[in-house]
Amino acid sequence: MDAHQVGRLTSRWIDTLPGDDSTVVSGYGVAPLIAMLGALANEPARSELLAVADSTELLPSTEELRTAVALWTNAEVPLEPGLDKVIPPELRGVLSDRDALDQWVNEQTGGLLQRMPVELTPETLLVLASALAVRTSWALPFTENERFVDGRPVWWLSRADPDLGTVRLHRTAAGPLTAITVRGTGEVDVRLVVGEPGASRSAVLGAGLALADSGAGAEELLGGTAAPGVKVIESMAPRPAVLLGVPYFEVDAEHDLLATPEVFGLAAASDPSRGHFPGVSPMPLAVSQAKQAVMARFSAKGFEAAAVTAMPMAAGSAPMPGAKALWIDLDRPFGFIAVHRPTGLPLVAGWTTSSAYKVAGR
Repeated sequence: MDAHQVGRLTSRWIDTLPGDDSTVVSGYGVAPLIAMLGALANEPARSELLAVADSTELLPSTEELRTAVALWTNAEVPLEPGLDKVIPPELRGVLSDRDALDQWVNEQTGGLLQRMPVELTPETLLVLASALAVRTSWALPFTENERFVDGRPVWWLSRADPDLGTVRLHRTAAGPLTAITVRGTGEVDVRLVVGEPGASRSAVLGAGLALADSGAGAEELLGGTAAPGVKVIESMAPRPAVLLGVPYFEVDAEHDLLATPEVFGLAAASDPSRGHFPGVSPMPLAVSQAKQAVMARFSAKGFEAAAVTAMPMAAGSAPMPGAKALWIDLDRPFGFIAVHRPTGLPLVAGWTTSSAYKVAGR
């Protein structure tokens, strides 16, 4: 699967979301379903779908990253033999009741999500779903303390990182952007991105998903180059370090992909006046729902995220002087992107405001 293609899909999706509050999406969780539908569709749905995503390949499942797809069909729906080439029999089941679908979600996400985000009706003939679960521990954990924000106590995470390479300044079309990489112990890192005060969610995340250069390093920032959210201070550390403060946050969202079908190549495929998927069945089928439930949690020890996408079809204080340090205290809205380090694939992306901060004592 192409990281740039998934990044573009994620960015376009975020552009269409209303408001500027906390949210999270997984373009990676949607892309394989779009590609599968494209491979099984006729025109014009086929071209629209494959223009958005053309690879059905999933990353191999590991202890920290699990991905899965499955197809359930009504027992009365005849299936084309060629379907096996796109969705093998071992990934298919008979559509019976919602409990079976919810159990699959719970198993595939390790309990991070509990239910399939679609409504089953008598007209539902088919449900195609993907699940994604990410769990990574920080290579360098944080210390957890209380801080008052907006009159309430929240958990605030802090650490001193001697790796200056985790902070970069990027000059983008959306303005200067600071990117801080929080490394996981395995193959997943989380990139925190912050722009100038007042920068919009779509501008910051769009730029963060499209970073194409290495940017300016910590040496330039320690030398006085300004970067959003970064201050140069005298620290108690004997050597330069990155002093990072970030809220413990939890974000969850449910999205209706058919609210903006053109973003996902679903405009033609969701037209109920005709069938679009002869590769699935000789019965005329159209996408009747397309939804994603997704969550993300950033804590002192690590990061967790999960997404389930389903597409049913129906007929029709002042420190002592020491070495200089980069102090980054993310006390304003910022973006986060969980990235599969070997491939660069953005697995989930989101935006955090104070509404997502974890209240202390809960």
